[in-house]
Amino acid sequence: MKLLSTELYGNSPVYLQNLMLSLREYANSRKRYGMGYYRFLHQLSGMDENDRQSEERYRDQELRSFLRHAAEHSAFYQELYGKSLADIQCASDLRQLPVIEEELFNERIDEIRLHTMRKKEGAADVSGTGQSPRLWLSNLDLQKQTAAVDHFKKQHGAINLDMKRATFHQGNFVPPGQKQGAFWRDIYYLNQRLYSADHCMEPFLPTVVRNLNGFRPDFIDGLPDAILAIARYINDHRLLLDFQAVAVFVESEILSESEGLEIESAFGCSVRRWSMKTERSPFLTECSAGNLHFNMRTGVMEFTDQGDVLLTRFHTTGTPLIRLKIKDQWMPIYCQCPCGSVHPVVRKPLEPISAFLQSRSRGRVTSLYLATVQEKFRQAAPSMQFVQNSLDAIEIWLSGTNTIPAELEQNIVREMADIFGEDMSFTVKGRLHGAGDKGAGPSGLIINNLQLPRTCQSDYSTD
Repeated sequence: MKLLSTELYGNSPVYLQNLMLSLREYANSRKRYGMGYYRFLHQLSGMDENDRQSEERYRDQELRSFLRHAAEHSAFYQELYGKSLADIQCASDLRQLPVIEEELFNERIDEIRLHTMRKKEGAADVSGTGQSPRLWLSNLDLQKQTAAVDHFKKQHGAINLDMKRATFHQGNFVPPGQKQGAFWRDIYYLNQRLYSADHCMEPFLPTVVRNLNGFRPDFIDGLPDAILAIARYINDHRLLLDFQAVAVFVESEILSESEGLEIESAFGCSVRRWSMKTERSPFLTECSAGNLHFNMRTGVMEFTDQGDVLLTRFHTTGTPLIRLKIKDQWMPIYCQCPCGSVHPVVRKPLEPISAFLQSRSRGRVTSLYLATVQEKFRQAAPSMQFVQNSLDAIEIWLSGTNTIPAELEQNIVREMADIFGEDMSFTVKGRLHGAGDKGAGPSGLIINNLQLPRTCQSDYSTD
């Protein structure tokens, strides 16, 4: 962005700024839209994400190649792995390799980077003061990442480079002090118009919306807050647009249902989320069913019993990222998504759901059934709490004791199996303090730490 901060750019008329911006992006885009981009995009178009066997075969093949590449060219991984990679044949074998803490990754990043990448001048820039060092990526890394994003958009009808694209972006391509005129700039080579997110507010909204309507983009993408502000203005003023976008793509992990409906109402098309916040974040995309999927063609996402997320990203060959414990918090969803994709469904950890628990074979089990269990064993266990952290298992906590009589444990497990089915496991535990007390966890009869996507519709209840 050095060009945009120069006095020459800031003092130039808009048409010259468009030209300078387009020339700069043309030079930069050659790194992203090389032959590797087109080859990978073509390869992705021929793959079927509903075919679990072929998707897992591709992922495991990429994983073996990526690990071998890292061990051969990175001093850090040569030391860490030695000859232990021979046993790694699939994603589930990754647990044999050590977890890498982010502090260690940052401290030894010069050893992690490939020898060839360390020779490149200016590659070792830093994200900012106090922030983690950036990953050095090869041109092929960038091209494959770009192709993965563009393939996602293509699945929803938007073809980048061929279609007109309106992007709401935060940056100084529009001088910060500008208060009138054009709050957008064109990148001719990419068939793209950039709208300044900093100017998506009053009193600039009428000008921005008027220009957007005249530009007639085929699809819209960018920052959710800016797009939402535009959508609210359109809806509040009951404006009818002169164009029909195929989709709106927001770079966000979270978009409330009301916000999504606001955008859909304004533009008359579907809204899809996608996210790859940083070089150390997973690539997530929203499907037609409204669920977020981790793209397993781009890496492996592991979830530990402690709630940690371990990320391996294939398209980081310049600075290999393998089993890094990331700061992002995600939870896996173990139900099949109605969109048909076998790529893992994930969600952000939210407040516990307290209306029901989930049976693997019988659907939802409401609090009515659990209250009956509690009442049946009230004399032996005055206070009970049912906690579900996975689809396969439920914990039953008895307050006021650390010792559980074997007969009582067997009776509770038998009662739970009658309700939930024999295909689940039940663990009875005791604690001296009651639920809600300090150190005892949240209160309530039911603590459901799952979020169930739209596939789990059957209710095992009489409500």
